[in-house]
Amino acid sequence: MRRTLLYSGAESADGSVAAGSGIETMTLPTFIVIGVAKAGTTSLYRYLDEHPQIYMYRNKGTNFFGWEDARAWRWTDEGEPPRLRHFHVKTVQDYVAAFADAAEGMAIGEVSPQYFRSPTAAQRIREVIPDVKLVASLRNPAERAFSGFLMRTRRGEQVKSAREELTSEASHVREGFYFTRLKRYFDAFPRDQIKVYLFEEFKRDPGRTMADLFAFVGVDANFTPDTAPQYNPANVPRSRVVNRLIYHPAFIKTTKAILPPAAYSFARRVRQLNLSPPPRLRDDLRSELLEMYRDDIAKLEELLQRDLTIWREGN
Repeated sequence: MRRTLLYSGAESADGSVAAGSGIETMTLPTFIVIGVAKAGTTSLYRYLDEHPQIYMYRNKGTNFFGWEDARAWRWTDEGEPPRLRHFHVKTVQDYVAAFADAAEGMAIGEVSPQYFRSPTAAQRIREVIPDVKLVASLRNPAERAFSGFLMRTRRGEQVKSAREELTSEASHVREGFYFTRLKRYFDAFPRDQIKVYLFEEFKRDPGRTMADLFAFVGVDANFTPDTAPQYNPANVPRSRVVNRLIYHPAFIKTTKAILPPAAYSFARRVRQLNLSPPPRLRDDLRSELLEMYRDDIAKLEELLQRDLTIWREGN
């Protein structure tokens, strides 16, 4: 969808958004999935991409509206700085180009979980695409923190036990305080432009969630995506040595560059075969984490105007 927009953000010398204003006619998203990470966003991306009336950015997300925060991270209370390699688009020109191939009349979207933890992303999106629809998937914060811990294990990072890692100071734990982060979007956008799903309900009935989401973004809700595949599951490695090698950025970059597609696909299968089902979060640790989140969950219930007992009672 092409739009003429007035936005407070002219290009600086490096192509980032700076103070100023401009008028541009651009092809921009009609909806954005803002997060959260480890709450089914990869599956949402894949299922949305199946719909013939939806154009999705070719990668999981541009993370463009979070780039300015990420490259000069100063919010230590929000957790560790984001990894800059996750930010695929850094300039307005590249952001517009990312959606240039969308056909007229299609819903246009991206899935960028970094937007949820970026302190200024809501306002930046509001300045550029004020009528965009926003989607968030929220997960039991204790389970989400544990899934983040398992992700680090899967990547081959040196980690201690879950109890030692998941403290009140850990980034994975801090990122589960949803209220303040989501309220930024409710403060910047009308409530009817925001749709919030619970990961637990999405996992239980993905078809129902996707039908509702398709209707929200304005496409045929009767289309049925293939929801059988589970994307980015929280498995753990059988061999840490093998896992550390195959998840190393240099290894991934090299294999992509020198191996033919069939061989690279085989390398990815090896990576999958090295994974085993994840352990469960211990009940006592879940209870301790949920106690940390108790007040935040209560404020989130008021913001969303819905009961979140499903998190207190476990999955």
